[in-house]
Amino acid sequence: MSSKRLVRGAIGSGLGLLAMILATPRKASAYVDPGTGALLWQAAAAACIGSLFYMRRIVMWARCHVDFHSRRAMGLVFASAYAVVASPLVCSLWRHGQLPRLDDIFLLGIMLTTYYFTWEGAVYLLTVGLLVSAWVFPPDGSSAVASHANLYRLVSFALVSLLLICLITRLKAGRVSSAIRHGSGIAVHRGAAGAD
Repeated sequence: MSSKRLVRGAIGSGLGLLAMILATPRKASAYVDPGTGALLWQAAAAACIGSLFYMRRIVMWARCHVDFHSRRAMGLVFASAYAVVASPLVCSLWRHGQLPRLDDIFLLGIMLTTYYFTWEGAVYLLTVGLLVSAWVFPPDGSSAVASHANLYRLVSFALVSLLLICLITRLKAGRVSSAIRHGSGIAVHRGAAGAD
């Protein structure tokens, strides 16, 4: 009994001492790590990408409640909505100097459109992304690309986007054909079992 009281007393005294140490004011040095801005951008990007995993539920809800049953029509609607949201955001962030690679926002939308819908909506979003990028690059607001670096950015964005569209489309086609083969194998197996 006395050892339990001694342990409880030591824990209580330690917590009291910790509370007193935390309660006493100290001189605060106002230092912000230079990498904090990048960390905040990464946290915001991770939150946005994490929330996109709920996109399937939103798409399924829209399919049930809106009269767009084809994947192509839903893809074009999704790409248009994404472009309406992303274009002013990209323009605003670029003009304030807060976004080093503005095409990444459109690249994310292109991948989502290709994965959830068809490649047509992704190509449409790629076209919108190229036009917005050309509009934002200097000379600002003229759609004329003045420097070779900006032309390289546009060409590399288009090539990477087209490569990702092709890869995702091929992966989806392979997954569907594998599911069909697997499903037909099950039907053949059931037919053989029924013949016995």
